[in-house]
Amino acid sequence: MTHQTNHAMKPLAVYFYGREKCASGHSYGPGIRPHYLIHAVLKGKGFFRHNGRDYPLTAGDAFLIRPMETTYYEADAGDPWEYMWIGFDGTEVTSILSETYFANSPVCYIKDIDWMTGIYERISQRMREYYTQTDRNALTACGLLLELLGVMGSRPVKSKKDLTQIYLEMAIEYMKNNYSYDIHVSDIAIFIGIDRTYLYRIFMEQEQISPKGYLQQLRIRSASNMLRSTAYSVTEIAYSCGFRDASAFCNQFRRLTGMTPRAFRRISALEEADADLSSGTAGQIP
Repeated sequence: MTHQTNHAMKPLAVYFYGREKCASGHSYGPGIRPHYLIHAVLKGKGFFRHNGRDYPLTAGDAFLIRPMETTYYEADAGDPWEYMWIGFDGTEVTSILSETYFANSPVCYIKDIDWMTGIYERISQRMREYYTQTDRNALTACGLLLELLGVMGSRPVKSKKDLTQIYLEMAIEYMKNNYSYDIHVSDIAIFIGIDRTYLYRIFMEQEQISPKGYLQQLRIRSASNMLRSTAYSVTEIAYSCGFRDASAFCNQFRRLTGMTPRAFRRISALEEADADLSSGTAGQIP
């Protein structure tokens, strides 16, 4: 039986939260769930059975039950686990899980047990507080779930080449989302967690341009689109694209395009008018 999401379903919804210190040998299943259910192990041990395979789990680990899949899990007899669980679903869950270890595995194994269990404890406490509120906002629960999945968000890296590509993609994504602010190459390196010299080497090897040059080109491309398609002033566009003032923007724009922003806007308007005439759309009544 396949899982079908309700068309009225939200992108992400948390259904419930719970926590339990299991008795020796306590088990569930074999059974199915109609939604996603994640268990995070805080203490002790147990195992999770999925598709005929048993996965031993201990403190810091987690396992994911997907909708309509037969599963079984059992606490260890000598050191039974204590875990918390969160039930959830939504139209964007598949996309969200694709950014976590659960994209390729029903379990998430963590080496740094103390670090991970500390995160589990903090999220568990905040979930308990959330469910005691009478005026709670569902976005809070979704945020806590995403925080939990975020620390499980490292995708396995097969080689140094894969890691380099991940760093590059992270840097470019950061630039695209933040170019309108006063960001610098050092900010990008800190966000990724690598040295700026290493970041420079990655861009020169993969893009044949420095990170600073890539950011400048991104800002100028965005400014060009705004000059071409909006009536915003040059000063408004300058600040919107991350330049400290209109003068710095004009100097940078002229250096990279060979013309001033006003000249670019004028030429773009003429080219658009010529294109309308050529296509026979100018002056037509809609």
